[in-house]
Amino acid sequence: MLHESLRRVLGKHVTQKGSLVEADRLRFDFSHMKPISLDEIGKVEKYVNSMIKKKTDVKTRIMTPKEAVDNGALALFGEKYGDEVRVLSMGNEKDKYFSTELCGGTHVRNTGDIGKFKIINQSSIAAGIRRVEALRDKQLQEYLSEKEKLSDLSSQESEEKVKDLAAKIIKFGGKPNLENKNQQVLIKDLTKQHEQLLIKSILSDKKRNIINNQNVKNIKVRFQKINDLHPKDLRKIVDVGKKELREGIVVVFASKDGKIGLAVGVTNKLKEKYDAVKFAKAGSEIVGGKGGGGRSDFAQAGGLEINKIDEAFEKIKSLI
Repeated sequence: MLHESLRRVLGKHVTQKGSLVEADRLRFDFSHMKPISLDEIGKVEKYVNSMIKKKTDVKTRIMTPKEAVDNGALALFGEKYGDEVRVLSMGNEKDKYFSTELCGGTHVRNTGDIGKFKIINQSSIAAGIRRVEALRDKQLQEYLSEKEKLSDLSSQESEEKVKDLAAKIIKFGGKPNLENKNQQVLIKDLTKQHEQLLIKSILSDKKRNIINNQNVKNIKVRFQKINDLHPKDLRKIVDVGKKELREGIVVVFASKDGKIGLAVGVTNKLKEKYDAVKFAKAGSEIVGGKGGGGRSDFAQAGGLEINKIDEAFEKIKSLI
């Protein structure tokens, strides 16, 4: 019934490529080029469950392969059949069987014996081959019950996360925006709001954000060292520095949790003469990092030796 339902929803190109049918679970492989949408899964489940609800007897017949196909049985291309085949017909639809297939496996006597049916997973197992996994009856109820428990636990953890983020935002003098009803989106928004306030707090603290503007060979250069700032936020800092200098070179080191981030920015008029990648590589090697990547106007690298940041500044300075 699942095979027939998939063919009706996805198209007649769907053919069985393998299966595992046990009392408590079902795995079914079939030809299809793309993932099945939630809407399509819903339609497949509706077809199968509608046949289960009708509680019709399963008809088993022994025929020759030709007789089976003439009676509407779905034969699989490439399969070898003997002189006689077992033909299974299931479900009632307008006084006709819903599905008729050649199959040698064991089966229920009545579609109602199956119980409620639900697809719980889908995946790709090879090019053009999809796999669906399904549960039925008692096993399905146990699965749904466990899923509900995990959902409740996840919801509780999300609520605690929201409260924690809101408290942190208030501590920084901000006002948490709690309007979004979707908890995952709300957590994402609050996390972003908290990060922005945290960065603002760090940059306003002269003990954690040390800026040293110099003039090197008539070039304005900003050497900036920031403690407790995540390296992922370096680009924004460099962009601010370049804007404030108008024309010059910005070198920023940020350190957090024992790791170092380095970013170098060169304003447009200077990028033909100076290469940010060259500066980033040189600075990274001093602090125990490897390489560095980017463009002539912006490059990043990393390192581990925080105590050598000042030495790295001097190395970059010597290259200007």
